Amino acid sequence: MSKNKKVLGIITLCLSCLTLTSCDEAQLSEKIGTTIANMLPNLYITLMQLALFILVAALFIWLAYKPLKKKLKQRSDYIEKNIKDSEENKTIAEQNAIKSNQMIIDSQKRAGEIIANAQKVAENKASTLQHELSESIEKQKTQATKDIEDQKRKMISDAKSEIVEAAIETSKEILGREVKKEDNDKFVDDFLKEFEKEKKN
Repeated sequence: MSKNKKVLGIITLCLSCLTLTSCDEAQLSEKIGTTIANMLPNLYITLMQLALFILVAALFIWLAYKPLKKKLKQRSDYIEKNIKDSEENKTIAEQNAIKSNQMIIDSQKRAGEIIANAQKVAENKASTLQHELSESIEKQKTQATKDIEDQKRKMISDAKSEIVEAAIETSKEILGREVKKEDNDKFVDDFLKEFEKEKKN
C-alpha cells in the first residue's frame, strides 16, 4: 500500500473517531468497516504493483545500472592504465635522463681527451717544425759560411794570381831579367804574410 493511502486512512480514522458522538451505531459500523477496508490493501493490486516494481527494477538494472557499471569499470581501468603507463613513462624518462647525463659526461670527457691529444700533436708538430727549421737554418748558415770561405779562397787565389803576374811584370822591369817562379812565390808569400799582419793589427 502506498504512503498516500496510509496517510488518507489515518486521517479518515481520526475523522471517524471525531464523528462517533454524532452518528448512530449502524452508520458508525459502516464507516469503520469502510475505513478498515480502505486501510487494508487489495491483494490483486498489491501483487500487480509488486510485479510492476520488479519489472521496472529489472529494466532499470538491465538498461541503466549494468551499462553504467560497465562504463564505470572501463573508466576505472582506463584511469588505472594511464596511471600505470605514466609511472612507467616516468621511470623510462628518469632512466633516459640518467643515460643522457652520462652520455654528456662521456662526450665532455672524450672532447677533453681529443683537445688534449690535438694540443699534444700540435706541440709535437710545432717542435718538429722548429727543430727542422733550426736544422735548415744551421745548414744554410753552414752552407753560407762554406760559400763565403770558398769565395774568399777564390778571391785570394785570384788576387794572388794577379799579384803574381803583376809582381813578375814588375820584377822583370826592375831587374831587367826573367824572374824564376820560386822567387816569385817567395815574394808573394812574404807580401801576403805582411798583409795578414797589418789586417790583424
